[in-house]
Amino acid sequence: MAFKTKVVLVVLLVALLIGVPPGLGQQSPEDSREDLYSIWIKLSMMGHNQSEIEGILTGITEQQLQHLKNRLRRDVLNTLTHLNLSNEIELSRTEQDLVMIRDKIRTEIRFAGLENDLLLQRMIRHKFGIALENI
Repeated sequence: MAFKTKVVLVVLLVALLIGVPPGLGQQSPEDSREDLYSIWIKLSMMGHNQSEIEGILTGITEQQLQHLKNRLRRDVLNTLTHLNLSNEIELSRTEQDLVMIRDKIRTEIRFAGLENDLLLQRMIRHKFGIALENI
């Protein structure tokens, strides 16, 4: 009887090792905010614009959406700061320099999927002193 019990325990152990994803017991409860951020960025990288992404994420509350957008706005501003955009604006001499700077800003906004976000555009204008016409 002891041999059969040991075989059953080994089979159960092997089944658990194969059937349970690694680290399952160590995973924290699912953070929906992080998942929403990842989903938003993935959809943006797939070519969806802000309106489409908001349409896809219809199951979230307005508070979650605002938190998500605030995080995306901060990320865009931080990225532009790390690109040393203020210095580039100060050193720009021609209209072509400003066009290139605006293209960098538009690229970051597009990457974040916030093309229609007027608050982000105002934040950029306030922080860097450059307006974005016709994004």
